[in-house]
This record gives sequence, C-alpha cells and structure tokens, in this order.
Amino acid sequence: MAHHGWVQVDDPDKLTPDGLKSPFGRLFPAENIAYDSLGISLFAGPDGPLGLKAPQSGEAGHKAPNPAGFTFFGQFIDHDLTEFRVIGEGNQIIPSNPSIGQRQKVLEDLIDPVTQLPTTTNGRSGRLDLDSVYGLLGNVQTDLFDADGLFVHEEKEVGGKKLAPDIKRGPEYRNNRLIADPRNDENKLIAQIHLLFERLHNKIHGDKRKAKPDAPAEDFAPFGSEFNKTRDQVARIYRQIVIFDYLPRIVRPAQIRAVLEQFTRRKTFIQDTNARNDAILARLGIGDEAVKDAVTIPVEFSHAVFRLGHTQLRDGYQLAGPIGLTNDPAFVGVPLFRRSTGFAGKPWDRDLRGDEQLYDGTANFHVDWPLFFKLSNDDPQGGEGIDTHLPSSIFRLPPPAIGEPPQSLAERNIRRGVDFGLPGGQSAARQLAQRYGFIATIAEVFPKEVFGPGGSFPEVLKREPRLRWDTPLWYYVLREAELAPDTPQLGAVGGYIVAETLLCALLEAEVTEPDLARRPEAIAIAAQAWLGKFDALNVDWQDTGPGDPRHYTRPLASPDSIISLSQLVTFVS
Repeated sequence: MAHHGWVQVDDPDKLTPDGLKSPFGRLFPAENIAYDSLGISLFAGPDGPLGLKAPQSGEAGHKAPNPAGFTFFGQFIDHDLTEFRVIGEGNQIIPSNPSIGQRQKVLEDLIDPVTQLPTTTNGRSGRLDLDSVYGLLGNVQTDLFDADGLFVHEEKEVGGKKLAPDIKRGPEYRNNRLIADPRNDENKLIAQIHLLFERLHNKIHGDKRKAKPDAPAEDFAPFGSEFNKTRDQVARIYRQIVIFDYLPRIVRPAQIRAVLEQFTRRKTFIQDTNARNDAILARLGIGDEAVKDAVTIPVEFSHAVFRLGHTQLRDGYQLAGPIGLTNDPAFVGVPLFRRSTGFAGKPWDRDLRGDEQLYDGTANFHVDWPLFFKLSNDDPQGGEGIDTHLPSSIFRLPPPAIGEPPQSLAERNIRRGVDFGLPGGQSAARQLAQRYGFIATIAEVFPKEVFGPGGSFPEVLKREPRLRWDTPLWYYVLREAELAPDTPQLGAVGGYIVAETLLCALLEAEVTEPDLARRPEAIAIAAQAWLGKFDALNVDWQDTGPGDPRHYTRPLASPDSIISLSQLVTFVS
C-alpha cells in the first residue's frame, strides 16, 4: 500500500520530463520559521493539548459539524488535486514521499530554474477533472473499463440481495486493485465515494448506449467519442458538487463571492502564482501547450489549510442500521484504526483501513448512505467540527499509513509546513487583508486555560514562545474556525485560501481557450458566469429541506442537474 500522500510509480522515466508541468507554488513568499523541535512535539504529539476532548453538542464552544460524508469527500477532492512527487537527477520523478525534516523547494523558489530543480512537484493535474478516477494526469487507464467503456467492478450477492459494486482486487492488477489512484482505497469510506463516481459514469454511459444501440462499438469504448463525452459530463457534475455542495459547507458564501469577483478582475493570489510559474516554464523551453496545461497548487493549501479534514474525523463511524445511534458521543462504531479491545469476537473485529473487499463473507463494510449524507427526514451522523481538537486515532498512525516518525498526524502537519517554508497564520492574514479587506486578528490563539501558567499545558509556549506570533498556518486556521462555532465553516484566512484554490481548479478545468494570451480573459469571463450561478442558487452550509436546490427530493431533469452528493447517491442507487 502507498504511504499516505504518494503513489508508487512503476516506471518513473515515463513521467519525464512532465515533472515540472504540474508544479507546487506559493500564494505568499516563503518564510524560514524554525521552531524548537521538542516544543512542536509537546504541542502536537500524543497526549498533548490537541488531543483534548472537544466540547460536545450543547456545550459552550461546540463547533457545528457537517454530515460525516463530507470529511471523506474532502479527502477525495484532495487526491484529485494533489499528490507529492520527489524530483531527482535528470528531472526524473522518484517514487518517494518527501522526507520530514528536509527543506523543500518549489519551482519558484529556485534562483536559476534552468540549472536547478525543485525538490518536489505535483503528480496531479491541479484541476477538478477526476483524473484520480479515470487515469492519472489525464491519461485514461484503459484496463479500468470493459469494451463498452464501463468501469469494471466486483459484483456480489448476499442472501439474494445484490450488494453495491466494489473494487476488483487481485495480483493481476497494479497495486493489487483495479483503481486509478490507490490512495482512494486508503479507507473504506473514500473508496465508496470513489465508486459513486464510477457508478455515475456507468449509469450515464450505459443509458446512452441503450439509446443508441446501432452506434459503432468503438464510439463507446475508451477514447471513443461517446466515451469522451460521458467522461466530460461526469467531470462537470463533479465540479458542480464541489462548488455548490462541498465548498459552501466549509467556506462562507460571502468569501466565495469575493474570490469569484477577484477572479473576474484577475487579482487573486493564485492567478499571480500561476503567472509566475508559467513564466518559469516558458524560460525552460516547455511549449505553450504544456504551459497552458500547467496549473499550480499552492503549498499553503496542500500542506496546511486543506488538512482541515484531519480535525473533522471521528474515531469511528456507524456504517449501517437505523439513524440515531450516532448522536451518542460515547458511540464509536467501526473504528478508523482497530484497537486491542472493544471489538473482539464481533463480525467487524476490524477497522476502516482499505485494501480489502467491502464484503468478504464475514464482515460487510458497505455503507448506508443516509448515515453520511442527507437522504431521509432524519439527519445523518455528523463529522467533527473544524477546531483544534483532534481524534485520538490520528496521534498514533499505524503502518502502512506512515513509513517514518513522527506517528502523530498533527505533528507531521506542522513539521511539513516548516519543510515547505509556509508563513505563519498571522502573516497570511496580513497579506490576504491587502486584497480582501479587513481580517480580524485572533485575540487568543492559544487559550490561557490550556496554554497559560495555570493551564493544562504551560510547557508548550514556555519551550517555544515563537508559536504565539508565528503560529503554524494549519493550527491557526483551525483556531480561527473554532472561534466561530455556530457554523461548520472556516474563518477568513482558511476560507480565502480554500476558495481561491478550488475555484481556480474549477476554472482551469472549465476553460478550454488554447491561446495563452487570451486565457486570462476567458477565465475572468467564466468566473463571472459561475458567480451568477452561485448567486442564483444561494446555498449555504445548511440543507434547508425540499426548498434547497441540493435536496435529495429535488426532481432532476437530467444527470446534469445533479449538484449535491445526496442527489448523486439518489441517482446512482
């Protein structure tokens, strides 16, 4: 199994010289923040302050959560946009995760990019295009499909009832499973979200084939004209779900609108980042077509802010059965990582790690989707809120999720931010305010009752006082969100960075203008159109019922009308 964050490359040479065509970039200038190592371990390691129990529903400071399924959809989006690659000699892509503790350089950090190489690049297109489903970097992986252009699945019946499709597995497949991105099989929940989009393709493509029985078979096979249309249609539906269902649940609508307005003026940070990287690629002699295809993913997003999903995780989930059981905070359900006690002798004496069949004759890990998205009158189980309280499971990650210390995912996040020269949260806030207007400073980044002289963990700031004014961006964003507990959304710093990145990934996927000189104007026009769509739908984090355009009961004129995960599940089920 791949370590978290990277995928094995069987033949690194075949990606050369594409390594520089999908770069990581920076929204803000790099900063060299060197924290005291022990101070970071005390702060973010096991049994530290980030492991304190979060306020529960009804208690002061409880952060409102989103339905549990959105945690894993966020992970799915992340895998569609980012995947670390290490660059070695000769611009080869080495199948390795960047080592923690080594300073990393992206393309724009180089003094002379003609003679120097960055240390890492992105193994994804940087667009919301589902290359993690159809084939990496836009190359359709043909063995995923049958002759009719349908995804191949494992089909099983239990007691005369047909189970939902599963991933095919076996030694005949690369990574022992038939999936474009094996990271989407890291756990049993993201695997089933991945399968939802494969099933969406199969339903749309299968219905088209039935409607055109006399059309040439090659039109529907991979690379055929009808196949390509289906793929484009599924990717458009995916983008609608990201922007209208996922994004408003973690970013305030006013911030989404502000970012789209900045795109129409060509004044976002990420447009500046793309322009800098395009200029470097042009200097390197990479052709216009490759430069057009290059989309930068900011390290502030990939190595800090979008790791917000780690705090949304629960230690366990209810996968099946009647809704309501999960409102008890003491209920764990199926654990993320198996513990030594609590499940002995039960059919699911296992955990949610992937790389195995959802049903193997003993345990059944197929989910009841109403437990994860709004699909009935009852509310689904919630994830955890975006705050500074993390589930105990992530402080002791088991192999193969990691291959080197530290075990704590929280500590890894902070150390990774240092490796990539990320600015502190306060610095990011000041720079964002120059374009987006006033951003309130967090008055108490480190609560006195936890970090003060009489608090539970006074040793953290005593050991590393610099945390106060150069707060790690990842933690700063979580604290900022925590201080607005009435919604599940991020604060301003996190919200603007996520919105800029996801909206750029959408616009770059939507705009097909091949002329580099005309492309910025085409993106500005597309941004204006998406702003109109967003204003017309007027969605926020809450699904307000049948009147909400994302509601599962809304009639669909066609699959193109799908704008929510609830509607997607309803359509494919």
